[in-house]
Amino acid sequence: MDNEKIRQEIQQLRRELQRHNDLYYRHASPVISDQEYDALERRLRELEHAHPELAADDSPTARVGADSDSRFPSLPHSRPMLSLANSYDPQEVEAFVERVRRDLGEEEVVFTVEPKIDGVALAVRYRNGMLDVALTRGDGRNGDVITDNVRTLKQVPERLGDRWRDAFGPSAPDTFEVRGEVYLGLKRFAQLNRMRAAEGLEPLANPRNATAGTLKTLDVGEVARRGLSAFFYQLFPLDEGAEDPDSHREEMRIIAGLGLPANPFLRVATDAAGIMAHLRKLQEMRDDLDYQIDGGVIKVDLRRQQELLGATAKAPRWGLAFKYPAAEAVTRLLDITLQVGRTGVITPVAELEPVLLAGTTVSRATLHNWDEMQRKDIRVGDTVVVVKGGDIIPKILRVLPENRTGDEQPLPPPTQCPVCGKPVRSDPDQVAIRCVNPFCPAVLAGRLRHFAGRDAADIEGLGGKWVEMFLDKGLVRAADDLFGLTREQLAVLPGWGEKSADRLLASIARAGRRPWSARIFSLGIPQVGVTTARTLARHYDSIDALMRATVDELAELPDIGPIVAEAITGQMANPDFRAFIENLKRSGYFHEKEELEALAGAAEDGPFAGKTVVLTGTLESMPRNRAKALIEAGGGKVTGSVSKSTDLVVAGAKAGSKLAKARELGVPVVDEEAFLTMTGQKDVADGPA
Repeated sequence: MDNEKIRQEIQQLRRELQRHNDLYYRHASPVISDQEYDALERRLRELEHAHPELAADDSPTARVGADSDSRFPSLPHSRPMLSLANSYDPQEVEAFVERVRRDLGEEEVVFTVEPKIDGVALAVRYRNGMLDVALTRGDGRNGDVITDNVRTLKQVPERLGDRWRDAFGPSAPDTFEVRGEVYLGLKRFAQLNRMRAAEGLEPLANPRNATAGTLKTLDVGEVARRGLSAFFYQLFPLDEGAEDPDSHREEMRIIAGLGLPANPFLRVATDAAGIMAHLRKLQEMRDDLDYQIDGGVIKVDLRRQQELLGATAKAPRWGLAFKYPAAEAVTRLLDITLQVGRTGVITPVAELEPVLLAGTTVSRATLHNWDEMQRKDIRVGDTVVVVKGGDIIPKILRVLPENRTGDEQPLPPPTQCPVCGKPVRSDPDQVAIRCVNPFCPAVLAGRLRHFAGRDAADIEGLGGKWVEMFLDKGLVRAADDLFGLTREQLAVLPGWGEKSADRLLASIARAGRRPWSARIFSLGIPQVGVTTARTLARHYDSIDALMRATVDELAELPDIGPIVAEAITGQMANPDFRAFIENLKRSGYFHEKEELEALAGAAEDGPFAGKTVVLTGTLESMPRNRAKALIEAGGGKVTGSVSKSTDLVVAGAKAGSKLAKARELGVPVVDEEAFLTMTGQKDVADGPA
């Protein structure tokens, strides 16, 4: 393989891995199993090792996947929050044990084995026995502040009381940090889905996704209602000069002594055979647990030895995650339905006879495309083996042809769109069949949902069912039509009123203040995800400059390359897309440079100009992300903790320790009514229902 082909493969792998990182960490919507992801990463690592001149500091092999969310303030981690290397083969466990012994120069090494909880990583800091701040993993170096949400977890006490000093003993540190995993219990998950079904809502996809989404919810009351749980597995003091616990077993003893949940399964072994025996026992227990695990975690017990072994930029050398094979079940393929996405791609979906798989009932599975169906010879009526890759994504692993009766039928590729009936076109580059009708209702709905999404225009209140209704009633055909909606049009809709209309219109108006990268992402350009949109935003300061970009210019940008460059320029050359852009420019969504400067000037004169503001408690009139947007539009900066540098605290209902600290420091405090007056929102909040 020549160097150019190698460079292209490396770029493609990096883009693909980054896309899957975004789906997993940011959107809690993975589309491949852990094992498939690890195979891609292993291939990239091999290529980078063989060609070090093509290595890059921002490669997915050198970075922890990021779950950062711009709606939350961010703080640095006290220590890097790394991820563990993965293994699926007992021989790799043997190799790990031998490497640890060799690197330490010691034969006597004790290892611990504990469950690998399939949840969301969390870091919690305590100060003088009080919960101080809680962070997500973020990018491993900085995490999002989700303290208010974590306070709702019953298993994470806000006050430790006497347990704090009793657990540590005479050398108890004033400040320390515990790290662990937040999860949603399987019984609670099933209960929530029963409640959602009764309310006519879509079910939660799976416990891990539900946990990730809940922790990033701005409604603290909803977080409390979900009933999340946690296990903690790491602890270290933050006081200068304080020493870490001597071993992993000791830190687990202290964690339990603090009254924090520590998993009861903790075993020790001195060799690979002992480790594998514990892992097999844990696997036998798996189906009886009320939480999902996807493997076991192996650690060197002594902290002294951990420090000698050190870590790479991404993972500690003293730990390994052993993953179990994906769960399987046998069922019947009853039918194949077709879904049309926002880019027009038609995806076949298997409708299955419901079957219990890894703690949840599975009735559907993606079939990806017709090439995949032909390769596996999948037919309607087949008996199939269904697997949940990484306990998340159901898919058909294989067909059992010996069970065929002769009545099974393959599904031929469609020649017409199943939604609009227009002819379809084969897209060999993506191994896809695509509806090319820009006015297909399914395509229009998908584009609108994408445009309004959290990482795009962030138009709150424009959920899936409202998109469908707006399209059905002819209120909108494309995203640019949203900016022409009126209060009179919206207020008379079923289930709406003047308050609902005002909230949506205010959210649409704020879309023009979204970050430049978010506005690029909102356009739904093929191959342009959140990360690529940020790259484009750094290099092009206007939509006109981006529309003039050539394939060669774009291909030179980091993590883009020729394939994505051609997708971007192809979209920009489309007359319908160019007309869409012109309409968005007229709406004010894309500002000229002078208009952006005017907006910046307005922020400088705003009610929060130059101020550092903290939000605490629950606001009745709006979610927290809207309050944050109003503060930033008024020239302020929102942070997650109160200090001497805080200029103002906005206190809603049930404000807790932040309000107390503000009063202690003499920081000005305003209630919700005063905040609404400052932001000019009081008339909207007091308007008719």
